[in-house]
Amino acid sequence: MRKLYALVAVGLAGVGLIMACGSDGASSDFVDPTIDSGNTTSSSGDPPILGGDSAPDPNAQAFTIAPPDPVVTFISGQPAPTVQFKAVTAAGVALPASFTIDRGEIGTVGLTTGLFTASGTVGGKAKITATRNGKTASTSVTVKVKITDNGSSTPDAGADGGAGGSGGVGGEGPGGPVSLAVVTVLQSAPVADTGLSFLYPYDKTVWPRGILAPLVQWKPGAQGDYDAVYIKLTEASYEYDGFFAKTATPFVHHPIPQQAWKQLLASNAGEDVTITLVFAKGGVAYGPITRTWKIASAPLKGIVYYNSYGTQLAKNYAGALGVPGGRFGAATLAIKGGSTDPTLVAGSTTADDSGCRVCHSVAANGSVLITQRQGGDAKKFSAYDLKTSAETVITPEGASANFAWPAIYPDGSMFLGDSSSAAGSTSTPNGLFTVPSGATGTPVPVTTNWPANFRAAYPSFSPDGKNLAFTMFAGATGADQKTLGVVTFDKTTKQFGPLTTLHTPASGAALFPSFLPTNDGIVFEHETRYNGRDYGGTRSDADTAAPPASDMGTHAELWWLDLKTKTAKPLDNLNGRNAGVTYLPTGPNAHDDDTTLNYEPTVNPVPSGGYAWVVFTSRRLYGNVATINPFYSDPRYHDLTSTPTPKKLWVAAIDLNAPAGTDPSHPAFYLPAQELLAGNSRGYWVVDPCHTDGTSCETGDECCGGFCRPGTDGGALVCTATVPACAQEFENCMTSADCCNSPAIQCINGRCAATGPK
Repeated sequence: MRKLYALVAVGLAGVGLIMACGSDGASSDFVDPTIDSGNTTSSSGDPPILGGDSAPDPNAQAFTIAPPDPVVTFISGQPAPTVQFKAVTAAGVALPASFTIDRGEIGTVGLTTGLFTASGTVGGKAKITATRNGKTASTSVTVKVKITDNGSSTPDAGADGGAGGSGGVGGEGPGGPVSLAVVTVLQSAPVADTGLSFLYPYDKTVWPRGILAPLVQWKPGAQGDYDAVYIKLTEASYEYDGFFAKTATPFVHHPIPQQAWKQLLASNAGEDVTITLVFAKGGVAYGPITRTWKIASAPLKGIVYYNSYGTQLAKNYAGALGVPGGRFGAATLAIKGGSTDPTLVAGSTTADDSGCRVCHSVAANGSVLITQRQGGDAKKFSAYDLKTSAETVITPEGASANFAWPAIYPDGSMFLGDSSSAAGSTSTPNGLFTVPSGATGTPVPVTTNWPANFRAAYPSFSPDGKNLAFTMFAGATGADQKTLGVVTFDKTTKQFGPLTTLHTPASGAALFPSFLPTNDGIVFEHETRYNGRDYGGTRSDADTAAPPASDMGTHAELWWLDLKTKTAKPLDNLNGRNAGVTYLPTGPNAHDDDTTLNYEPTVNPVPSGGYAWVVFTSRRLYGNVATINPFYSDPRYHDLTSTPTPKKLWVAAIDLNAPAGTDPSHPAFYLPAQELLAGNSRGYWVVDPCHTDGTSCETGDECCGGFCRPGTDGGALVCTATVPACAQEFENCMTSADCCNSPAIQCINGRCAATGPK
């Protein structure tokens, strides 16, 4: 997704935050809050004008901007504050000058007047520059924004509840207003309510910009229910007070309004965000409960393509419980920017399983998707051009087709098929093939030196295309169906390097390797309990309406491996542990330890905001929204129409360039805009299919030419192949010296990227 609003849709995000030229990542496309009355702040009188025959020539004098570094506060319901800037000499002579601002989302400044007016939508610090006779001077203006809501006056996007649920995250949407008396109660000193606790989001979560607002969820205390909630968000330049009536009984969750969330993200300069909840019942305030979060300096980039079993966007199978007509679908969906719901990419409403499109992989550049058709025994596959949505039926079909879960080369030109038992093959080794095109097409073998008879499970190319990782399945020394291995690859010669063993777990199996965007590490699934049913699968060993007590599914954690040292380490913060202690909520229905319900990671090939981002399947509790048995995900045996399965996609930030043996991960968040009432898994995170020169853009990774710059009229940003003096974040590069603001921005995998949070 281009920007995931949860996203994530995202959301992999709607999204589309427009970056002001020269900004630090804040957005400028927000709807202004209502302004009813006001309080204008401005600088006091003009500086004196000096004259006389002996007065110095002001045109030859240096000047500064007055007032220096003012701070103003925008308060909702009051007029926007202003500051009158002037260019003045050291003696106080006011000079005519041209004024500009580097962050137009924070406010505007009159070109000739120097009058600054805060927008009221974004807080933070902006640079004011005055230019006169080729000379410049600058100062800053800091705007603090304080917003108060009593109930929701503007429905959030997706509040009506599409496939992604209300606001893309579930729940009932924002609550209505409360009385002044209740506001007074909520702002009074609260008392503790035994048992009251936060469920979601987790403490210390790192959020990207451009993502939909989360659904805040809590476990009620001894009071059992509440009449209203006070949501307070606080950071350096933005403060939000929201008062909302209960939306349901029991009252156990409430969204952060989308507009407030956008403003919060855009106003953040790297400092912590604190969220505080206070509840009212019977004239008494209860709480508070708090969380502290981090905000990345840039939005999520790309699209997440994922499998859905039980989707209502396709209907190619029969037997779904609770569904009119009993039909449901198995399909590949996508979470794209600008939406609160997923979109159907591959799959159909045919009356039989010929429309099934699930086991899939996607090229890192977003150009092609290869997916399996029908069940595993059919061995039928298709390739999709993701720019045109054209489907190529891959021929021949049957025993010679061995293309499930392929490793597609980053540029989409060729692929290497999976050869584990998951592909329905017991003897066929891997092979490297071209990606076919047209209505039908046969993959052409690429001349390589792939090890004879070697079979690699769940293969994955590194973003730079120079390495291929996999689980060593069979046909080579050490191929035990649990060990990670790697070979190098030279695209020019089409030759693989020697097979190298990376990591053998002490127990269980290492599966689904995915490279970090820096190409120097791998995130993988460490399977701790096999379901006895399908290699690499996450299902239980027996899907029935009333499973016996022995019915258990796959358990796994996510780990990472440093390629240089071959050091493997669990991603505890992502999995749900802090200093060895589980912080995930627990509950009935086999949710006693959700830290071992994490699977199938893929890493976004483009770092963003100083972090790598991994999307993965998890069967953990989604607060109090998805709470049934983690392995109840087959709609033929479990009615999922009103009780969502916990089988969902989650996202976590990972620090770049982490030392080997450390845990660089952060607590995960639910990926917005995925289908709420379906089982979702195996998300592939890739960049958008690139746009041609002259097409509108926001950042360079969207462009085939690699750069996103103002058009010939100096206005809107468009894609271009013209190489600038230096490249901005997300634009193409050869070395770090090509990037503006190096070393804070460095060349990572051919694109300029922040190496850490600001």
